[in-house]
Amino acid sequence: MSRRRAGLVAVVLLSMSSLGVPTPAVAQSDRSGGAVISLAEAIRLSLARQPAAVAAAGAVSRARADQLQARGALLPNVTVNGIFANSSNQRFDQATGQLVSQNYTSQIQGSYEVFGAGRKFATLRASGADADAAEARYTAQRFQTILETTSLFYEAAAAADLVRVAETRQQRAQEQLKFAQVRLDLGTTTQSDVLRAEIEVGNAELAAVDARAGLRTSELQLGRQVGMAAAVHAAPQSLPDRAPELPPTEELVRRALGGSPSVVAADATLTSRRMTKLAAYTPYLPTVRLSGGYDWFAYDFPPSKQSWSLRLTASLPIFNGFQREASVQRAQAAQRTAEAQARDARLGARVDVESAVQAIEAASRRVEISDRTVQLAEEDLRVQEERYQLGVTTILDLQASQLSLADAQVVAVTARQALGSAVAGLEAILGGSITQESGR
Repeated sequence: MSRRRAGLVAVVLLSMSSLGVPTPAVAQSDRSGGAVISLAEAIRLSLARQPAAVAAAGAVSRARADQLQARGALLPNVTVNGIFANSSNQRFDQATGQLVSQNYTSQIQGSYEVFGAGRKFATLRASGADADAAEARYTAQRFQTILETTSLFYEAAAAADLVRVAETRQQRAQEQLKFAQVRLDLGTTTQSDVLRAEIEVGNAELAAVDARAGLRTSELQLGRQVGMAAAVHAAPQSLPDRAPELPPTEELVRRALGGSPSVVAADATLTSRRMTKLAAYTPYLPTVRLSGGYDWFAYDFPPSKQSWSLRLTASLPIFNGFQREASVQRAQAAQRTAEAQARDARLGARVDVESAVQAIEAASRRVEISDRTVQLAEEDLRVQEERYQLGVTTILDLQASQLSLADAQVVAVTARQALGSAVAGLEAILGGSITQESGR
């Protein structure tokens, strides 16, 4: 065997061990110094710390407080007073006609609206509907927060996988450069192959730098979402491989119309506006209030003299500057707006469900195609490596196969990211898991 042929065989043996680059994990140095959390943990933290979710929970508390106040209006008002009066000079007491310098008084007073034209019950029903609407809006905000957190989590997970892809490309380019230099030393290739290999090393390094920068940004955004002042790493292997089995579209639409947070909130708001409109008519009817009290008073302690009072009052505003008419008009306008919003919420729920289903199906198909593309690109690269080792193909063909594999891997990662976000989007519309009935 000639020296040149022996050198070529040595190069082939070297390349068989060097170009078969395994897929490396994400560099630990880039992922140190931060917490690694799962998607469930990220969602739990964001629901507890995100300002929008906290504000929505506070709105529920305020609505329940208003409902409690409306319930209290159905009960009588009771007040207990105690008075002690003393002065340096005697004064004339109109109740007894005597001159006194001190006196003691204790009293219990109560009042109750006997007839209010149904205003209190209408207000109670309106406050209950407001509380239901606040809870529905909280549920909507909760799933919106879940959707945002899921999207950021998958973005960070995808960025980590893209770093892995970039580092794989960089390592493969470095091995290719070594191989080209060996072949140049043996005289089986030209300086052009070495130069092109060096160019690919530079391009691969730039791609890795960009991928690490994107990863850092994504992890910082995820950290902010979960309320941490540091980068947060998504748990490895977090991107979904396939979509869950979807029920029929009409079944999903039915669930959305019955349990979608936006639909429930719009319906509850409409009920509240109807009750508010009903309450706006009550000032046209009279109100009747019963009030009374019991007093103990004396000039020496303890009070010994007693008295009581009872009063029944009826009132009917004849003219109050068109306040009643203005209240009715405002209530009617608010009801018409609520009706339009409720109708639009139902139409929007149907459109959103069908769009989300299409997005999931398209993303799922992209995952299947991209996985197959990665397999084909890996096989094509294997063939090109063998051909280049034998000197029957050019480095341009080898680099084209390498770039095709890197592009296919990037597409596969982004397809899984899109699939996860699409599934989270549909669950946000439904107000529950895709595979389970949503409940309030």
